[in-house]
Amino acid sequence: MGPRYGCVLVWLVVWALFSQSLALADGAETIDQKGVWALPEAAWTDCLQKGQDATGCLARIMEQTGATPQALAVNKLLEGEGYMEAFQEMGRVDVAVMVFPLRANTNAVTYLVNGSPTLVSSEIEPADLPLAADPVYAALQKAHPELMFWPTGEGPSAVNTPPGGGQGFVFSYPLLNGCHACDVLGQALLSLDFGPDGSYRGPRLLRVEAR
Repeated sequence: MGPRYGCVLVWLVVWALFSQSLALADGAETIDQKGVWALPEAAWTDCLQKGQDATGCLARIMEQTGATPQALAVNKLLEGEGYMEAFQEMGRVDVAVMVFPLRANTNAVTYLVNGSPTLVSSEIEPADLPLAADPVYAALQKAHPELMFWPTGEGPSAVNTPPGGGQGFVFSYPLLNGCHACDVLGQALLSLDFGPDGSYRGPRLLRVEAR
């Protein structure tokens, strides 16, 4: 093989790697185990103590510690503010734990990935749910006027088949007595539903449980 063909081969390999990273950043490729990364706490603390831009710290540490192209692409999907700590293959749509080290309350958030859209956060706004129509929730709210739905849930605890097929991921969201640190009065069980083609259909209220 002559020098000209060797150069062409090298160029094709480089372009393939670049295209793979670019496609993932655009949401066209799958997120998998190769994107998992662990934050070195000592390097993170050192970067913050030097007064550097916190978001920039995360990207620099990832590059300096040899994070994979897939891990760097996930960081870009999260607008530079987070990284993927864990990944679990579940079928058409998979489960990933994303960590946002700069958050004050909840740093780790479960995402449902590889569907459409590529990233779906399990954090839910109560306005999207028919909570008031649930009799258990209505009774809790009557007894505790400060009742609040905490948007970050635990799970998924199970995977079900929603109406029409696909995947439904069951999460439990605490119902609190007015604040994040207040008593847990109950929980709302939601299924985050995806169609057979991986398209996100939204949250579905399964039931409300009182404690």
